[in-house]
Amino acid sequence: MAAKIKLKRVGKKKKPFYRVVIQDESSPTSGRVIDEVGFYDPMLKAEKLQLNEDKIKSWLKKGAMPTEKFRIMLGKAGILPPVSFEGKAKRPPKTKEGQGEAAAPAAAAPAAEKPKAVEKKEEKAEEKAAQA
Repeated sequence: MAAKIKLKRVGKKKKPFYRVVIQDESSPTSGRVIDEVGFYDPMLKAEKLQLNEDKIKSWLKKGAMPTEKFRIMLGKAGILPPVSFEGKAKRPPKTKEGQGEAAAPAAAAPAAEKPKAVEKKEEKAEEKAAQA
């Protein structure tokens, strides 16, 4: 059984509150919990994170792996070495269309190709103009 240290959301709509739990890797986030080792309240100004360090250290020794987000929190709490973000690729900046870099080549594509339906509408408009 591979265990994960996860954040389990238990808050209301637009008021998140998380429990720090130990779960089987294959169980869903809202599934059966093996152990509860703390909580995290992001709504407070100080972002309160309360952990039972002894339990977390014992689970880490047993082979439990923290999720990526919780691994960052453990680094900030001083339980594990801090996570370094140097060398990691940054997300590309958003463009006006909100599509990122993928939209830039599409916008640069030639606009000469029109859908057939648009061409037919234009032809009908020209015929009506010619008749008048």
